[in-house]
Amino acid sequence: MNIANVMSRFSALSGIENSQLYKWHTLIEDACAFVSSKCIKSELDENDIKRLEMLCAVYALKMSSMCNDDNITSFTAGDVKITSPGGSNFEKLWSELAAKSADLIKIDGFLFGRVM
Repeated sequence: MNIANVMSRFSALSGIENSQLYKWHTLIEDACAFVSSKCIKSELDENDIKRLEMLCAVYALKMSSMCNDDNITSFTAGDVKITSPGGSNFEKLWSELAAKSADLIKIDGFLFGRVM
């Protein structure tokens, strides 16, 4: 997986200019590490790698939207529940892409308030 490709996708999806991407580099690396840790396919072709890079970018977007959202309407520390209207679009996109990539990654356990 190429971090530059992930950062490019993150920039395109988020609207963040390339000159500002350095602020998000660590978060994007963390997203790549998470998605890579969930990869179940050992032999990846070029298409698989592109799909994983997109998953990484969307996962990073989802995390950044939670960190950067000024409109958080609810927060519960008990079972970690965060409600934010802004981040819900990226949550939906992540869920859709993860479901379409079930041949590449396995998502299990708790992930941002829901059991996957």
